[in-house]
Amino acid sequence: MTPKLYKEEEELIAKALSACQHEKKPNFSKLSREYGVSRKKLSRRWHGLPSRSTRPPTRRLLSLDQEKALILWIEYLDNIGAPPTNQQIEESANYLLGKDFSGPGEAPRAGKNWVHDFIKRLPKQYVRIVQKPQEKERTVAEHYGEIERWFIDLELAIQQYKIRPQNLWNFNETGFIVGQEKDEAVVTAYPKTSKRVSSLSSRESITVIEGINAEGKIIPPLLIPKGKVHLEEWYRHIKNDDWLVAPALNGFITDEIAFEWLQHFNHFSRPGAFPDWQLLLMDNHTTHLTIQFVQYCEIWHIRPFRFPPHSTHFLQPLDGVPFQQYKHVHGRVVNKIARLEEAFEALVAEGDALKIYSEADDTIPSSPTTKSISLPSTAVKLRRYVNKIEKSIDSIKDILDKVSPGLSRRIKVVNQGSLTLAELGDLHRESFAKVRDIATRKNQKTTKRQVKASGALYVKDANRLIKRRHDGDLLKIYKSHVVGVPQPMEEVASTEPQNSRFFFDTQGDR
Repeated sequence: MTPKLYKEEEELIAKALSACQHEKKPNFSKLSREYGVSRKKLSRRWHGLPSRSTRPPTRRLLSLDQEKALILWIEYLDNIGAPPTNQQIEESANYLLGKDFSGPGEAPRAGKNWVHDFIKRLPKQYVRIVQKPQEKERTVAEHYGEIERWFIDLELAIQQYKIRPQNLWNFNETGFIVGQEKDEAVVTAYPKTSKRVSSLSSRESITVIEGINAEGKIIPPLLIPKGKVHLEEWYRHIKNDDWLVAPALNGFITDEIAFEWLQHFNHFSRPGAFPDWQLLLMDNHTTHLTIQFVQYCEIWHIRPFRFPPHSTHFLQPLDGVPFQQYKHVHGRVVNKIARLEEAFEALVAEGDALKIYSEADDTIPSSPTTKSISLPSTAVKLRRYVNKIEKSIDSIKDILDKVSPGLSRRIKVVNQGSLTLAELGDLHRESFAKVRDIATRKNQKTTKRQVKASGALYVKDANRLIKRRHDGDLLKIYKSHVVGVPQPMEEVASTEPQNSRFFFDTQGDR
């Protein structure tokens, strides 16, 4: 029997039962013939056995509590104007199944038809619709009213949750292309040959998540480099211990990383009392709407408040000046490094110039005839000598001009030329110091040693693990070369989980 016919038969059975509800012993045979339904089904319904459509399923993927939580999550997203897709519902169901699973093997997952069956069990007000693209003119016409409603809702939320400036937060992410330069004006006498600067871009992306409140307090950023595991190389140049690093395969934010950031935010935004509600402005990215994200916010009194669709380019404060300055500074630094590397290669091509400039002043031998004079080493010191000389010349100017007309003027010209050369030398020294720093960093030996298999890691924790490994290496060298204790060959243990739910990390990274 098709679902349509089954439903029609159940409606007829309900009418038959309504007709005989006052009878103590109904005539089921007569009623079945009168309404054209099964006598057996009619008798079963009379004795309290429910129909298959109202009976709870015998094989339920989610428990009643899990299903109720999923419905509440759908209701929450729908109320904030971000109704979930089938994929989001399926991912959230799989999260609930995996979170509470404790048996051997893999946790159960929703099948391909589970979402459709689940939607049928939702309350009647929920229907599945297809969102269609809309013409730009109509979208713009509706946009102003939506923005106005958003500000009204924001004001109501601030009043409802008693939000103070220190509890009004905004967070967003921005991406960088590693080594991507920017257009920058230069001053040159060779405009035709100086239009380009060497590119250092590796085309790899890195994402930064930032958070700030209305009083200007900043949450330490979360960095998302491209990779599967943490590398020691990443932590050589990060100085702030409170920064959080979480690698991703493509360098972009994921559901797990968004949840890591939320816990990171909660830790640094609550130095004092817990009960105060916090309002968190954010965009409509799906990683911010997962069920674990929403549940954590409810538990810790965090009220997510999303921006309207297609409006973050003018409503999101961080997308304005702050992130533009990030990219501006990043591009200028990359341009500077590229130019310094070109200068380094030019100096190497000039032969011994690199060696001369790299040595300290007192290591460069002077002429035997002038060594005892102790020439000034900087333009500032030279200027003091020149001032003393010119004062002496002014006192005997008439005598010098009698001996040789214009001699005092020529001496001053020589002094001025010496000062110019000294200033130029200081500029060359400063430029070469920068070139040498870049060359040293570029030639520094890189390492691909891992710090941790996966997940987010604070810089201070990564440096602690790196130091522990480094100390262990030094101890092995000491035992091997000083004490003479032979060290066994170290096998590289797998850091990937096997069939078992748990695994042991023998490299000391956990």
